[in-house]
Amino acid sequence: MDGKRLQGIARRKSDYSIVSGKPRNGGGEKGVAGVRKEKRDTAAIHRDGVQLSTKLSSLTSRARGNPKYKFTSVSNLLMNEDFLRGCYWELKRDKSPGVDRVTIEEYGRDLEENLKGLVKRLRSWKYKPQPVRRVYIPKAKGGKRGLGIPTVEDKIVQRGIARILEAIFEVDFQDVSYGFRPGRSCHQALDVLDKAIMFKPINCVVDVDIKKFFDSIRHDWLMKCLRQRITDTNLLRLIGRILNTGIMDEGKLIEVDKGTPQGGVVSPILANIYLHYIIDLWFERVFKRELKGYTQLIRFADDFVVVFQHRHEAERFAESLKQRLSKFGLEIAEDKSRVIEFGRSVWQRVQRERMQIATFDFLGFTHFCDKTRRGGFKLGRKTSRAKFTQKIKAMNQWLKKVRNQVKLTEWWSTLRLKLIGHYNYYGLSGNYEALMKFYRLVIKLAYKWINRRSQRKSFNYARYYRFMSHNPLPKPKIYHSIYMTSSC
Repeated sequence: MDGKRLQGIARRKSDYSIVSGKPRNGGGEKGVAGVRKEKRDTAAIHRDGVQLSTKLSSLTSRARGNPKYKFTSVSNLLMNEDFLRGCYWELKRDKSPGVDRVTIEEYGRDLEENLKGLVKRLRSWKYKPQPVRRVYIPKAKGGKRGLGIPTVEDKIVQRGIARILEAIFEVDFQDVSYGFRPGRSCHQALDVLDKAIMFKPINCVVDVDIKKFFDSIRHDWLMKCLRQRITDTNLLRLIGRILNTGIMDEGKLIEVDKGTPQGGVVSPILANIYLHYIIDLWFERVFKRELKGYTQLIRFADDFVVVFQHRHEAERFAESLKQRLSKFGLEIAEDKSRVIEFGRSVWQRVQRERMQIATFDFLGFTHFCDKTRRGGFKLGRKTSRAKFTQKIKAMNQWLKKVRNQVKLTEWWSTLRLKLIGHYNYYGLSGNYEALMKFYRLVIKLAYKWINRRSQRKSFNYARYYRFMSHNPLPKPKIYHSIYMTSSC
């Protein structure tokens, strides 16, 4: 195999051949300078959080300063109790336990001894990740999505690996990527999409969905992607163990030879690295150079859209993408992917012809062509029907569950937080009507389940609204003003 398998993403001198795992100019840095750098890379780490943070920053500085540099010894960061302690405190407290049923709180009761034992096993290579526990959650458009839940100890190790990978690869990632990256969010991706459609000559949108992405990642290609920056065999070996640890599904152990469990702590950064080489670089440095019209890719993890000026280039991309992904074990979901006409000029044409224009969903919002109060064009958005239904069902199940478990005043405060969380994500310019609809339905559902705590009704509507006047629920609010930023 040669570099052609990646269709030329290694055209620049700073690029690497994923197939060969070697830089275009031979090995990494040679001579005395290279030796000195490797020695600094293996320097002893003191028991000090500041020093550990500085160590990660030095990895980032070195990666940014030399795009050809390959890190030969970074696994030593994991062999440090202070580093792993910091990883433990970064874990979310409210997550389900793994196959050993040990919660984060239980693990933390004897944290120091647990970390000492973990470091000892990591250094002697006796650490073996346990199978991830598979659970299923409902998908927005029906069906269920499988999530993998590692044990607390495995989460700590994965978080440490994720911090190391992030420090190294973050400087290489393209601006088109917004998912699971520091300082970036889905709302920024939506803002970029809004600016592109509002101010660029966009006439087509390619809406893409990768079929079972996290379950389809090929381990061999993923390891080749990692070797573009890392040659530390210990770290790569540890990542390999995590990838091949298996899944515990309803008491049965399922061996895996591909995929990285969605829900794993290290999965998001591994997914970003995989898609960085497979899609982002290929699109920006190979495919985009052959186009004449304007185009832009906006990606959030495995969810992405591409906007085009010319339809024939959009159709060409859709076909090329299928071929590109198939080389790396990925497949497009045909029923969820399409090329549609969309944009200002398309909207103006269909206005004259009195036709309907297609819509597309991205990051939980349905995007459509709308008009301003003065009759001009604007990009409209609202909570997608699938997401709206999913959120209402989840709220209904939660209210049913808690109605008799705790006092009304206790779960009412949690309900406030849930509403604020919903507004904080979906509170985007133009989506106020959908927020208000959600708010009204939640009020009705709360009234319904309050009165089902017993055979006798607790509230009538008059008493219910008196209670709400003293314990008001937060009303919808626009937290992210895209129209304001896009008009600047």
